[in-house]
Order: sequence, then structure tokens, then C-alpha cells
Amino acid sequence: MHIELDPAEHEEPTWEVRHPSDARRRRLNGRTKSILAIAAAAAVVVNAGAAWSYWHFTGYGAPAAAGSAVSMAIRARSDLNVPLTPGRTGSLVVTVTNGYEFPIRITSITPGQGNIVADDEHRDLGCTQAEVTMTKSRFDVDWSVRRNTIGAFTVPDALVMRPETAKGCAGATFTVPVQAFGVRKEAG
Repeated sequence: MHIELDPAEHEEPTWEVRHPSDARRRRLNGRTKSILAIAAAAAVVVNAGAAWSYWHFTGYGAPAAAGSAVSMAIRARSDLNVPLTPGRTGSLVVTVTNGYEFPIRITSITPGQGNIVADDEHRDLGCTQAEVTMTKSRFDVDWSVRRNTIGAFTVPDALVMRPETAKGCAGATFTVPVQAFGVRKEAG
């Protein structure tokens, strides 16, 4: 039996196989080199700009003079040991994170932007309008937080729950938006 194939059905591949030592290796032309150099320079500039922006806007990396204002991360909640109940006051626990390479001193706490919110369990029980407020518009404090540490502080009687608050809110833990003002602490 003899089979003949049409030449188009069984042609060999047309690409060239080159040996690694072949002197005719493909090299980058001038235009390609220019484009790659520009792309590399642009990447360096963009990354440098991002790093500068981070340090500039977060304050990290920039040495602050003693007594100058600093920004910091803070969290606040009602005291877990003494739960708030309608018509009563309670303490505020403030956690301050100092990510700087120097100690800071917190000088005051004020109400922050946002709502005071009950924990998930009490919100499920209907505590969506807790009627919890801070008892003053400003609390003067004198707290020190060592470099690269977290400090926790208590402000006694800083929160009050109105008497007409829903019973489902009694005993809830509340997240409280606050703003802290602080400065770089003098060495020593």
C-alpha cells in the first residue's frame, strides 16, 4: 500500500534553530535600549515619589523637634471592667500607638469625628442609638508613650449614657472616636 500526502499537509517547521554559540545572536537595537532606560528611570522616580509622600504625610522618617506636634494612631472604647448603664457615667480607655523613634507626650483628648458605636452583640439586641456622649469637650491629660510602644490610659467618668437609652444598650462596649493632641517629648 502506498500513500501519498499533499506537500501542504506534512511540511517541516520553518523556524530556525540556533546554537547558543551562534555569532548571529539577536541584540537590542538603540531604540529598544532607549525605551528600556526611560522605563527604568520612570520607575525609580515613581517609587521615590511614593516613598517621599509616605514619609511626608505620615511624619515617619522626619525628625521632629522636641515640643513639636506629632500625629499618632489612637483607639478608644468604654471600660470593659465597668460597663455603661442608662443614666450613669463610665470611664474611657484610650490606646495610643507611638510608631516614632522618640517618646511622645499626649496633652489632651477631644471627641473625634464619627459616631459612638456599640459592640456587635448589643447592636443585634437593638442598641443602634446608644445616646452615649463624652462628658466634656476636652480632657487635659499628661500621658507619656515611649518610642515604638503602645500606651493604654483611662479617663475616669469621660462617658455618659442618657437615662432614656434602650435597655439593650446596658453593659455594651462602645467604640468612641477621639482625637489626641501630642508633642515630641523632651529627652530624659
